[in-house]
Order: sequence, then C-alpha cells, then structure tokens
Amino acid sequence: MKKDFVGLSAIPRRHGVSMELRHLRYFIAVAEAGSLTVAAERRLHTAQPSLSRQIRDLEYQVGEQLLVRSVHGIELTAAGKAFLDHARLALAQVDAAADAARRAAQPARKTFAIGFQTGHEMNWLRPAMHVLRDELKNIQVTISSDYSPDLAEALVRGRLDVAFLRVEPTFDLRYRVVDHEPLIVLMPSDHHLTAAKRLTLGNSSARSSSAVQTKPQCCTP
Repeated sequence: MKKDFVGLSAIPRRHGVSMELRHLRYFIAVAEAGSLTVAAERRLHTAQPSLSRQIRDLEYQVGEQLLVRSVHGIELTAAGKAFLDHARLALAQVDAAADAARRAAQPARKTFAIGFQTGHEMNWLRPAMHVLRDELKNIQVTISSDYSPDLAEALVRGRLDVAFLRVEPTFDLRYRVVDHEPLIVLMPSDHHLTAAKRLTLGNSSARSSSAVQTKPQCCTP
C-alpha cells in the first residue's frame, strides 16, 4: 500500500519560479538512495526534516508530485522519473561549465608526450621525470608504453615527443644511446653450447638458438 510522500492537494502549481542547484542535488540523492534517512545521513550529511522540507519546496516549484513513500521506501512518480533525467543532465552541464571556466582562466599548459618500450617503464621513467622536474609546473607530461616499432611510428606521426626504444632502421629518427644491456642467449638446457663460457654472434649455432636484446635508445623525431 502506497502513501503519498507529499499529497497532490498540498502542491499548488507554481511554474516559472527559479529553483536552486541544491534542490536538484537533494532530489537526485533521495531518488538514488530510495530513502530520505539514507540520503540525509550518508550522502548529504544533513538532518532528515531539513531534507524533507527541501524536497517539498522542489515539488512546490515544479508543481507536480515527484516522490511517494511506499513499503519499499521512497519511489519516483512518473513525473519524478522524467524530472530525474533532466536534473542529472542539468548538474552535469553545470559541472562542465565550471570546468570550462577554470580551464579558460588558466594559461594553456604545454604537453610533452614520452613513450617507453614495454617492460622498461620502471627503469627509465624516474630518470626522465628527474630531467623534466623543473618544467613540470608548466608542462603536462603524458606517459605511454608500447613495442619499439609502434613507438617509432608514433614519433614519426607526431604523437610522441621522445621515446625510449631500440633502433628502428625503417624510420628516419635521431637516436642517442642512454643505456646498455647485456646480450642474453636463451637455449635448451641440453644444448651443446651451454658448456661454453663465451659465445659470439658469428657462431651459427648461437644465432639459431639465441634471443638478443639490443641497446636501448632515446629517440626524437
């Protein structure tokens, strides 16, 4: 059995009266919580009688009943459901307007895009940020990681300003060596070369059994 939260007879039609954003926030909180008590105590941190009064004021301004009380808690009327969608949109637009105003009031920040070879971010991120520390207040740094050929392509297309990658000879880029890594040969444990203390890439057996890591490079377009 449903009981009116605010009786229709108690809601005179009063169109054209401005409402405040807080009314929309309160209404949305109650609609989403399904309870005046939960919305008041856990979401809005206000007293329930005060919240009830705000909802009554909103319904008075709209001129329609928006909420009803039932055994399941607070439920939306058909008018309330329609109003909820528009209330959410209105608050979203207000938030977007505030963000736009704050961005417009601040100087545009330059963006510096850095790319790291996948798996090496932790090795090179901190040194790179250390170099840029004096400029971070004026530059927005974006970080991404990818495979070496994809980083090279991103540099050529202008999506990255600098990248840490291997030499990619098919791309016209400028390189600077920033680190060296040992070459590692991977082979089966029973391979005859496992007994050797030293291998050369000229050894055909080594070439057929090895996976080689080349020098890391710092590269710019």
